[in-house]
Amino acid sequence: MGKLYTIDEASPADQVYQHLRRLLIEGYYPPGARLVEERLAHDLGVSRTPVRQALVRAAAEGLVQIFPNRGAVARSFTIDDLLEMYDLRALLEGHAAYQAARRLTPEQIAQMEAAATALEESLTYTFERREDEVHFLVEQNARFHNTIAIAAGNRRLVEMLNQIVAVPLQFRSFYWYRTEERRISNFFHRSILNALRLGDGDRARAMMREHIFYGRDVLLQHQRAEQSVSASCEE
Repeated sequence: MGKLYTIDEASPADQVYQHLRRLLIEGYYPPGARLVEERLAHDLGVSRTPVRQALVRAAAEGLVQIFPNRGAVARSFTIDDLLEMYDLRALLEGHAAYQAARRLTPEQIAQMEAAATALEESLTYTFERREDEVHFLVEQNARFHNTIAIAAGNRRLVEMLNQIVAVPLQFRSFYWYRTEERRISNFFHRSILNALRLGDGDRARAMMREHIFYGRDVLLQHQRAEQSVSASCEE
């Protein structure tokens, strides 16, 4: 196989990391796959030094797990992992929405409005690749949710969310989303935004929790179906 990317050796290490991150998020290196530095260096067209640095950053973000005597492995998630992560996310993001209702600035409301509108209008867009479409959805969704987390005014809460919100899971969720599921997600965004505009923290918290749990249920449905297919193929 040829190189996936060709990167100038003089390029910043950040560029190498962003390429590796994209490959991990898109599942080119699937969950559980061993990440051998030599192969990654070949795929990315760089030396092993920036690859090693990129793996450390990916591990800090939760995309990679590094084990003694085994090396780096693309992070995998069990059903129990998903349940625990989404329970925590609903609790934390619900609290963030409640707190943000009293603190959001007009500029932050405008940012959320722009993200919600972009997600709604994207249903009519045509993307060159399905992966490009999903990256767009993940980016706008993160813009919406991050604005709320920041507006809550709790630095530790933001740090905790960064630890439990796994980008590969978000990518996979949006990849599986059908049109109707995207419309439901957009409805939740609008409901949360309207509650925040009114300063109704209780409703914002309730709608955020429903939104998170809906996303969890969609992900679990497809995850279980995928595992069932894999088990059938092994028999």
